Amino acid sequence: MPASIWKNRDFLWLFSGRTVSQFGTAVTTFTIPWLLLLTTGSGTLTGIAFAVGFVPYLFVSLPAGVWADRFNRKTLMMLADCGRMVLLLTIPAASLSVGHVPIVLLYLVQAGVSLFSAVFDASYGACLPNILERSQLQQGNAALQTCFSMSRILGPVVAGVLISMLGAANTLVLDAISYAVSIVTLFFIRASFSASTRTTDSGKSAGARSGMRADIQEGMQFVWQNRTIRMLAFFTMLVNFVGPGMDLALLVRINDELHLASGWAGIIMAGLSGGMVAGSLVIGKAKQRFSMGALMTVTTVGQVIPPFLLATLTNPVAILLTQAFVGFLLIAWGVQSTTLRQTIVPDHLLGRCVSVFRLIAWVSIPAGGTIAGMVSQVAGSSLYFLFSGIVLGSVCLLWIGSKMHRVKMEVATAENK
Repeated sequence: MPASIWKNRDFLWLFSGRTVSQFGTAVTTFTIPWLLLLTTGSGTLTGIAFAVGFVPYLFVSLPAGVWADRFNRKTLMMLADCGRMVLLLTIPAASLSVGHVPIVLLYLVQAGVSLFSAVFDASYGACLPNILERSQLQQGNAALQTCFSMSRILGPVVAGVLISMLGAANTLVLDAISYAVSIVTLFFIRASFSASTRTTDSGKSAGARSGMRADIQEGMQFVWQNRTIRMLAFFTMLVNFVGPGMDLALLVRINDELHLASGWAGIIMAGLSGGMVAGSLVIGKAKQRFSMGALMTVTTVGQVIPPFLLATLTNPVAILLTQAFVGFLLIAWGVQSTTLRQTIVPDHLLGRCVSVFRLIAWVSIPAGGTIAGMVSQVAGSSLYFLFSGIVLGSVCLLWIGSKMHRVKMEVATAENK
């Protein structure tokens, strides 16, 4: 029985900082698309901005993975938080100085925050195995996912209220403050997040320096040769082609089709995180009885249902409950997927493999977001939800056919080719 993670001082600092920071991010994730919709009045332009927010992430993710394995991960995370904090503050500053927020600035901030997020995520995805024992990783990931979910319950609700009181631009100050809190908590963590020096299978020290291209290639090779990670990345890419776009389509439905106030919109979007909290509590019990493959298969089958419901629902409460169901499924998948990756990948490769995985998994998001905005504006959000349901149904069939439902922790730790 692994020791309690709550007795680990460094994990408590990490948990606290991530909870506050994720709350701020939830505020921004709701506020910027809302601000874009109000500024442009166009679902298409909002979808393009959504895509712009991912393109820099994709370009920087591979070098960021190398940096995470070469340099001090904690320092990289703190610098990334500083960059995101400064960028977000330019939006309320512009609003105060010129009376409005230029659309070009919103695009640039989206791109810049995306760039710094790539650096932060590469290091963050590799830090937990240096704080917790391997036997504690699933418990730690579940706890961090719970904090993520709870923060995102309050974030959209608070954002909706603050937008009506202070305006969308000024609401972003809250996220800037949350990044400052994250920096402070990272400073007080004593454990090193950096990969320890060890010898790889090729006989080369993990701390040895090789070229950027060689380091990236090593990470890509590991991901490609391990069947479990390769398949997880592929299926996540297919889901991400429509998943984030569904959030954008839902905002169009709420704002343009149902004409709900920002407060109602915040509550509906928070439903996703409410479901994630419930899922994180259930998954802790379920993992003791069912294999990872079984839990992920239930998630894959269940995700086919919500888009067909959202295509027809107009009642805000019914939409809220559907969002909660989506969140429940997301957390069940996320905890298993993350724990598998952290268990399989050696520490000296973890930063690069996390980045390669995210590059594969997220490469479809810009196109999906753009399509979601265009289809929702031209043909209505219902058509996009139907399209999403068909895509997710195809993913379900492919998952079952791939035999990934048989994966277990002890099998996954072997190098499956």
